[in-house]
Amino acid sequence: MAKRRPNGGGTITKRSDGRYQGAAYVTDTDGNRVRKYVYGRTWDEANEKLGKLQDQERNAIPVPSRSWTLGEWLAYWLEHIVAPEREHNTYVKYESKVRLYLVPHLGKKPLVKLTPAQIRAFMATLAREKVGASARFEVLRVLRNALNRAMREELVTRNVALLVDMPKVAKDRGTAWNAREAIAFLRSVRAHRLYAACVLVLVLGLRRSEVLGLRWQDIDFEAGHFTPVKQVQRVKGVGLVLKDL
Repeated sequence: MAKRRPNGGGTITKRSDGRYQGAAYVTDTDGNRVRKYVYGRTWDEANEKLGKLQDQERNAIPVPSRSWTLGEWLAYWLEHIVAPEREHNTYVKYESKVRLYLVPHLGKKPLVKLTPAQIRAFMATLAREKVGASARFEVLRVLRNALNRAMREELVTRNVALLVDMPKVAKDRGTAWNAREAIAFLRSVRAHRLYAACVLVLVLGLRRSEVLGLRWQDIDFEAGHFTPVKQVQRVKGVGLVLKDL
């Protein structure tokens, strides 16, 4: 017996080339109801893709209405995918890399025609402009993430940014205090109101956000240990917010 999808669940048909084609009506970024198609080598593969498409529709995430330039896709990705799904600070970091570097240099390139050579030339331009290696690393990482999502949306067939080598970033190992220096520091701040925080940072290596997020209920006084589960982050327009690690 042929497999069927439930009423309102779209349709799946077998094409002349042997692949399966799924179709359903969804909302595009222009607010129109359009018939969107997905494809799979098997009925189950097409059914899975069609289900994801309709989940996106139920979650009010529109499908792209046309062929995108890279800049248009990045704007869509930031607004409809990164902002709802990622932490605000992650969105801010991604948005700055898109606005300052990716859009000015590559924004007008057609998404489906973007090539590794264009991205390598772009990265070389950033290096000539004295953009630091760590910043260039993050720019390429953001582009890779955006194109990975474009692949999931079936807007492109491959992530060409994965074919471009990441910039080498020299790690600053710093110089650690020896025991005598650490003891001298703790003695000098013994009377400070944040002495306990200094001990946690120095002895346990906690980050500032983790120390600020430490609560009384996270401490087991009988066992003599604690488990950081929260951190404090600054959210633009809101202020300091307590979030899960």
